[in-house]
Amino acid sequence: MKILTVPRQTPALKRLTWGVLLLVMLGGQSMWSQAQNSKVYYRYLDENGVKVINHQIPPEYAQKGYEVVTSRGEVIKVVPPAPSAKEVTQMELQRQREAELAEWDEELLRRYSTVRDIEAAKHRKLVQVDGSIAILKGNIRNLKAQIADQHAKAAKMERMGRAVPDTMLKTLAALEEELALSEAQIEEREQQYTQIEKKYDRDIERFKVIQK
Repeated sequence: MKILTVPRQTPALKRLTWGVLLLVMLGGQSMWSQAQNSKVYYRYLDENGVKVINHQIPPEYAQKGYEVVTSRGEVIKVVPPAPSAKEVTQMELQRQREAELAEWDEELLRRYSTVRDIEAAKHRKLVQVDGSIAILKGNIRNLKAQIADQHAKAAKMERMGRAVPDTMLKTLAALEEELALSEAQIEEREQQYTQIEKKYDRDIERFKVIQK
C-alpha cells in the first residue's frame, strides 16, 4: 500500500499560489462590481421638486420626464416630459401645415416651369373674370333701361287716370329682381377677381422660395 505525500511547497510555489488566489478574489470583486453597475435606476422629480432615484418610477412622474442612470449616477438615457394637450395640438397643426406646403409645392412644380408661366395663367384667369363682369354690366344697363321704360309707361297711365295693368307690374317686378341678381353677380365676380390676384401672387412667391 502506497502512501501519498504532498510535495513540500517552495517559497516560489507559495507566492504563485497566493497570486492565483488574489487574482480569483479580484476577479470576483470585479464581476460583482460590474453586476452592480449593470443595474439601472430612474431619477426623477417628485411632487415637491426633489430628485428621487429608484428602481421604479410611478406613471405620474414618468409623464414629467426622467433619467435612466447607473448605480454610479452615470446617465444612460434622458426621457423628455410628455407633451401637453396644447403642445400636441400645435404639433398636429404644424404637421398639417407641412403636409399642405408639400402638396402645394408639388402642384406648383407639376404645373409651372417658371414664374412667367404663373403670371400668364394669372392674366388668363383675370381676363375671363373681366369678360364676365363686362357682360353683366351690359345686362344691367339694358335692365335699367327696360325698368325706366316700364316706370315711364306706368306713370303715363296713372296721369291719364288709367290703372296700371297687373302684367306690367309683374314685368316690372321681374326686371327689378333680375337687376338685383345681376348686381349681386357682379359683386361676386369682383371678389373672385381679388381672390385670383391674391392666389396667383402667393403662388409666385412660393414658387420663388422652392426654386432657390
